[in-house]
Amino acid sequence: MRNARVAKRYAQSLLDAALNAGALDQVMQSVELFHIALGASAPLRALLRNPVIAAERKKAVLDAIFGEQTHPLFRAFLQLVCTKGRENVLDQIAEQFITLYDQYVGIVRARVVSAVELPADIYPRIESLVATRFGGTPQIHYRIEPAILGGLIVECNDVRLDASLVGQLQRLREQLLFANGRHVTQPES
Repeated sequence: MRNARVAKRYAQSLLDAALNAGALDQVMQSVELFHIALGASAPLRALLRNPVIAAERKKAVLDAIFGEQTHPLFRAFLQLVCTKGRENVLDQIAEQFITLYDQYVGIVRARVVSAVELPADIYPRIESLVATRFGGTPQIHYRIEPAILGGLIVECNDVRLDASLVGQLQRLREQLLFANGRHVTQPES
């Protein structure tokens, strides 16, 4: 809980600095690059979370990896975070920054799961649903998961709209098992 507050404060500071420098989009690109690299590299995560490794060593590694690929403001931010001994929450800071950026520019990120590839005419309808329901400009990640059998699952923020066949069957099962508020036991086979 405490790390979440710390991460949000650092993320807000980076957002404010990026706005003041007129480099919000460039810093966002740098944060996304960092976040993807951190998620893909277990050794990098281990390095940043290891309290035995000196901050100077961590700074050097981060500069070697991200020095030429990221905005100077973001590079300076990474150095500051290491100096302050908060490099162990850099992943949370990046996530919080992305959330704050999305709120600032009005982006709503959503995930849509379907059992099969969707027809082209469905995509605008889903985007319209997300925009209407959650506000903002939708940025949707589509995924195919045959296990849901049919229908869709839309996840945005902390909301899950489950219109999948598996979800409908599960809800029907629960209704039958708990008919009239009483638990009905299944017969043993």
